[in-house]
Amino acid sequence: MPSVFEVLPTKTVALVVAITTCLTSCGYFKNMVKHAANTHRNLEDFAAIASDWFWETDADHRFVFLSGRVESVLRVSQEEVLGRSRTALADTNLQEPKWQAHLADLEAHRVFKNFEYSYVRPTDGKVLWLRVSGQPRFDSSGAFIGYRGIGNDITAEIEALERLKKSNATLAERNKELNETRRALERSANQDSLTGLLNRNAFEHDLAEALNVEGMDVILLYVDLDRFKWINDTFGHTVGDQVLIVVADRIKRFASGIGPVYRLGGDEFLIVLADNAEIENARWISDSILDVMGETVQTPDHNIAITASVGLAHGKGGQVTPRQLVANADIALFEAKNGGRACARELTPGMLQEMADRRQLASELPNAIQNRQIIAYYQPQIDARTGRVIGAEALARWDHPRLGVMAPAAFLDIATELGLVASVDRCVMRQAMLFAVSAAETGTPLQSISVNLSADRLMDPNLTDDIQVLWAGQGSRLAIELLETIDLDDVADGSLVSDNLRRLRDMGVQIEMDDFGSGRASITSLLSVQPDRVKIDRHLIQAATRDPIKRQVVSAILDMAQALGIESLAEGAETTEDVAIIQGLGCQLFQGYAFSRPLPETEFAAYLREQNGYAFGDQADARAAI
Repeated sequence: MPSVFEVLPTKTVALVVAITTCLTSCGYFKNMVKHAANTHRNLEDFAAIASDWFWETDADHRFVFLSGRVESVLRVSQEEVLGRSRTALADTNLQEPKWQAHLADLEAHRVFKNFEYSYVRPTDGKVLWLRVSGQPRFDSSGAFIGYRGIGNDITAEIEALERLKKSNATLAERNKELNETRRALERSANQDSLTGLLNRNAFEHDLAEALNVEGMDVILLYVDLDRFKWINDTFGHTVGDQVLIVVADRIKRFASGIGPVYRLGGDEFLIVLADNAEIENARWISDSILDVMGETVQTPDHNIAITASVGLAHGKGGQVTPRQLVANADIALFEAKNGGRACARELTPGMLQEMADRRQLASELPNAIQNRQIIAYYQPQIDARTGRVIGAEALARWDHPRLGVMAPAAFLDIATELGLVASVDRCVMRQAMLFAVSAAETGTPLQSISVNLSADRLMDPNLTDDIQVLWAGQGSRLAIELLETIDLDDVADGSLVSDNLRRLRDMGVQIEMDDFGSGRASITSLLSVQPDRVKIDRHLIQAATRDPIKRQVVSAILDMAQALGIESLAEGAETTEDVAIIQGLGCQLFQGYAFSRPLPETEFAAYLREQNGYAFGDQADARAAI
């Protein structure tokens, strides 16, 4: 068979031989083939050691090449993957937004990076997460011929992320529980459990915060129920708590939106007005609280009438401390209580001075008792029929070294606060006893001496022992005056009050009911106590001298006392005309300025000597001599 060179024309054969000789001599063709082979081998070697794999697709997005790494990840042979598209292999909903975006990139032949999708491995059903990036390929004419890219298994990364999410979710739930617990603790720390109002802890924090603002106007309203202890003692603490809940709601109704309301404890409430508060708002709240407190509180078993007192104080941030502002509001509240209760008082400079004086007296009173500065003054009790002194009331006075002789109104409240009333009573009783002895020794014996007895002393289990020691064997009879502030309506048999009254009578002590017709002195108490004498209140006596209606009341009291076998004495008769009017109603015993003011011991001794030698018609001369 002839060779190709024999068949071809001579010139053609020569051209082929020349080209072949040229290519062979320069090594170009041989080097190009060798480079391509090396490049493919290096790519396979790199894919074998990398965690990623390489892939290629054709123009229809079907895999035409996958490096060997993909088999170990997907656990399928390349033959099972080649010729299939990524969408056919993915375990997902192609309508998802991320897939729609990816398909749009493929359709537009755009580069895509880090596209993630899930794949269910057929051999064990495990869900794998794959991440792929690709770049489009074009031929020399610019026609799209497919994609080339890399892929990697991110299953461990996704699973770790899911575990982290679950851990974070668990942590978030735990944090939520801790926050709820913290809020509950904060509420417990700052909220009053009974009324739901803010408590003392919150008040101290908020007030300090408000006063830390330089120049900030802060107004404090101090609200306190009047005689709330009586409600607790009469109806019980359960009813008392029900009253406090209603009171808290009433206060909050008017203060809401203007200032927070706090309950300090017991029946004490505070309202803080800050943010440059105005006194007009404070007065409106105060007046509204006083009005609404006049409404009866209805509990399941009782209708309870209540009132409240309010103290107002103003301060500026940086100029007053929280302690000072609270103390100032307390002073104003004290004035409201002293002013008759059920009212409001604003702090004034005069109140501050009065409180300073009061504190000074409180610091001096214990030493005053020890140093016998508490002395007795005596106001005579007269039988208008004879004009003779039949007795005297011993009244406490404080012989102050700087302020002179002070009336009880100036210091008895302080003594009550300090728990020194019993000591004051003992001082007066001791001096009255000494005077009784002296009067008897000088030949001017006194028929009886009356001393006041407070509610605390009447409930003192040592009362009768004290009196036995002080008064036993004295020439004058001792009379105990029960003050109008003592609630005697419910003196039950067997109670300490009842037992003390019985023991006093057994000792020969006369029981007198002071200021009858006012305060808590009532017909019920008259029947319960059955005193030896009633002293008709001076305000009622003075009114009776001018008012016919009041005169009838006094007449009725006198008739009732006479029917019960109880002696009557009229207090507060200031003129001889007053004495004549009351005497005309049937009262013969008097104590008042018509006869004498309260006298120190020496003056009273002189009065007693002189008076018991004069008839009633000569009283003016006797008074002039004193």
